[in-house]
Amino acid sequence: MYFPVFLSLEGRSVLVVGDGPLADNKVRLLEKAGALVDRHAQAPEDLSPYALAIAALEGAAAEAFAAQARAARVPVNVVDHPALSDFSVPAIIDRDPVTIAIGSDGTAPVLARRIRSQIESLIPQRLGALASLIGRFRGRAKQVLPEIADRRRFWDGVLDGPIATLALAGHDVEAVAALDHVLSTNLTPLSGTVQIVGAGPGDPELLTLKAVRALGEADVILYDDLVGEGVLDRARRDAEQIYVGKRAGEPGLGQDVINALMVARAKAGQRVVRLKGGDPFIFGRGGEEIEVLRAENIPHEVIPGITAALGAAAEAALPLTFRREASALTLLTAYRAPDAEAIDWAAHANADTTLAIYMGRESAGAVARGLIAAGRDPSTPAAVIARATRPDQRVEIGRLDHLPRLVALAGEGPSLLIVGRVVARAAPHTQEQRLAV
Repeated sequence: MYFPVFLSLEGRSVLVVGDGPLADNKVRLLEKAGALVDRHAQAPEDLSPYALAIAALEGAAAEAFAAQARAARVPVNVVDHPALSDFSVPAIIDRDPVTIAIGSDGTAPVLARRIRSQIESLIPQRLGALASLIGRFRGRAKQVLPEIADRRRFWDGVLDGPIATLALAGHDVEAVAALDHVLSTNLTPLSGTVQIVGAGPGDPELLTLKAVRALGEADVILYDDLVGEGVLDRARRDAEQIYVGKRAGEPGLGQDVINALMVARAKAGQRVVRLKGGDPFIFGRGGEEIEVLRAENIPHEVIPGITAALGAAAEAALPLTFRREASALTLLTAYRAPDAEAIDWAAHANADTTLAIYMGRESAGAVARGLIAAGRDPSTPAAVIARATRPDQRVEIGRLDHLPRLVALAGEGPSLLIVGRVVARAAPHTQEQRLAV
């Protein structure tokens, strides 16, 4: 079993012997660590100047090199030969100055690389920037808080609060100013943060990595009706979950109440996730919530989600644009389609444009009549995708003038209407119940 250790090689000579991509990779890693790399196709006679020796060799050459290095008391690694090696080179997650290493004692490097990939998906890309920020203020914090326990609690608060959120989001100037302020004002507690997070169309596997991290760190989650089953399973176990959704035709919390909840919880120092189906900025009222947070000077961040049109089209293998067939895509809400003055259908009559129509299940008849009256061919291919990306998804394909019948066949639940030539290119398995055109 190896003893894990991080070794400083800054300005020290390291020997790499061998050719090919394995040797190239070791040279790259060593140079990034500041080592002075001396590379040879064959081992030089004198190894004493080197702090380490690494070889990409096979057979008798590998055995001879290992023996030579040990005789010179130089730690040696022979790539893919643990028995000939004094140390192994781990799989590395680099968030300079943070380094995470995964080793398998040289026995299963492929497994170590797979573990690295899994861990890397959970580590913010800008973790190094946060570490550098902490390092910059570490000495000052020690002066202000001479007791170790007090400093530990202070840094825990920084990592759990808005300063870390600012640093991880790339707002370095604001993060520095905030940390300087909190160390200059007797450690006055800062307000919490709000992350407005897109949950995607339903399938929890379509959450972004950043959304998963936000759910895992939230103190309280305010979630909508369209958040798919299984998404909240990604939340921290002790996070408070508050349903703030509203279904069509049913009473629900007003937007003012939701806004007040976000503000109150953030000002109480909590990390708030406002979880919305799809993407917050596409028919999700995320823009209105941002305006409220700005007015209250609450640190906030928007984490985009896969919007329903993209998720539904992908599930049906339906290209929303296609060369020489659909050169434009319009995202449209039909929530007020029955109101004749609500939608300018003439603006959406171009046959080269694909229409992805949100909240159109109840208005399918008005949508079809409006588009046909504006000049769209009644036989234009059309699809209704209900409960997109969920296990009970249903895709119905037919003609524009059959849109209400397609909706009826697709059944209840959130539905997306797609109108345009590209609908005819949907995957064959989605067309088994196609209505005759």
